[in-house]
Amino acid sequence: MKNTFCFPRQLILCLICWLNTLIVADNAHAAFGDIVAQYTFPASSFTMSPTQPLMYATIPSQNSVAIINTNTLVVEDTVFVGSGPTNLALSPDGSKAYIANSTSNFVAVFDTQSRTVIDSFLLPEQPQDVVFGSLNRLWVLGGTQIFQIDATTGASTGPSISNPPYIYSGSLEITPDRNTLYYADYGLCGATMYKMDVSGTNPVVVLQTPFGGAGCNGEDLSLSHNGNFICFATGAGQTLYDIAKFRTSDFASMGSFNTGPYPQAVVFSPDDLVAYASVHTLPGIIAFDANTFLSLGTISGPDVASKLAADSTGRYLFAGYYVYYSEFMGTIVFDTGRTAPTPTPTPTPTATATPTTTPTPTATPRVTPRPRPTPRPRPTPA
Repeated sequence: MKNTFCFPRQLILCLICWLNTLIVADNAHAAFGDIVAQYTFPASSFTMSPTQPLMYATIPSQNSVAIINTNTLVVEDTVFVGSGPTNLALSPDGSKAYIANSTSNFVAVFDTQSRTVIDSFLLPEQPQDVVFGSLNRLWVLGGTQIFQIDATTGASTGPSISNPPYIYSGSLEITPDRNTLYYADYGLCGATMYKMDVSGTNPVVVLQTPFGGAGCNGEDLSLSHNGNFICFATGAGQTLYDIAKFRTSDFASMGSFNTGPYPQAVVFSPDDLVAYASVHTLPGIIAFDANTFLSLGTISGPDVASKLAADSTGRYLFAGYYVYYSEFMGTIVFDTGRTAPTPTPTPTPTATATPTTTPTPTATPRVTPRPRPTPRPRPTPA
C-alpha cells in the first residue's frame, strides 16, 4: 500500500512542476530584456541560495514554495509549506529555510536537503516577513511587533521591537554581517524607514527617516549586497516619483532613480552596479546605472512587476506578478544582458564608479506606457 500511495503522489508533484513551468526558452543567444522562462505561479518573493544555484519563490495562492534551478531555469520542486507564505529567509549555510506564513501564526522550518517542512514556530501574530540574524536568531515581522526567536527552537531570545518603530505592515532587510536590521512600513503616508542595531539581545533604533521623509505609501525595501546602500520604493516617491538611494551609515540620499509614477519594486544586481525598478504606469522594468542614476533601458513586461530579484550571477532577473490589480498573474525570468561576480562586502561605499559590464542602453521602451489608477489612500497611524 505504501508504494501504491507514493507513486501517484510523485506523479502529481511532477505534474505540478511541469504545469508551473510554462516556457523555458533556449537562452544561449538571449539578450537584454528577452524572456528566458515563464511560470504560471505568481511569486510574492524570491530568495537566492547562498550555496547552490537555486532560487526559492514563495507562492501565497498555492500555499507553497517553488525551487527553481538558476542554471537551467527548471522548477525542480514545488512544496507545500503552510498557509499564505509571503517571504522566506535562508540560514547562512543554506541548509534551512524559514517561511513566513502570513495567514497563519507560524513560521515554517524547511530542510533544503530533504525538501520537507521539519518544524514550525508558533507566534502571537501572523508573520509577514523574516530574516536570519546573528546569534542564530530569526527576526520576524508581525502585525504590531518584530519578534526575535531562536532559529533552532523557536523560543524568544529577547524583547520584541515596537514603538518605535511603529509597526504596521512592511518589510525587513539585514546587513551581510547580520547585526543591523532595517524595517520600512508599507501603506502609510508618510512612509518611514528605520535602522536598528541587533548585534545584542536588546535591539536599539539607530536611525529613522523623518515622518514623510521617505515618501508616502511604501511598497518595497531593497538593501545593496554590500550593505552600504538601501532603497525604499514608495508609491509617491521620495521627492517626485522617484526612488532614492540612501546611504545606510546616515540615511543621506546619494541620488534618485527617476522612475515616473508610481514606484512599486526595486532591487540591486549582485555587484550593486545596476538597479532595476518597476512602476505602476509602465508594464515593464527600468534598468538604471546605480551610480550615475541614468536609465540603461526598459525591459518590456506584461504588467507591473510586484517583486524583483536577480540570481547570483546577475544574468537573470526574476519578476513576480501577484498583486490583486494585475491583469497578468505569474512569474517571468528576463535576461539582463550581463553577468557579475558575487560581490565582496566592503566597508567604504563607492558612489562614483562607472559600471563596465552593463548592457547597451535601450533608448526607448519597447512598449507604450498605459495609464494606471492612482493608488488608493492608506490610513495614517494614530
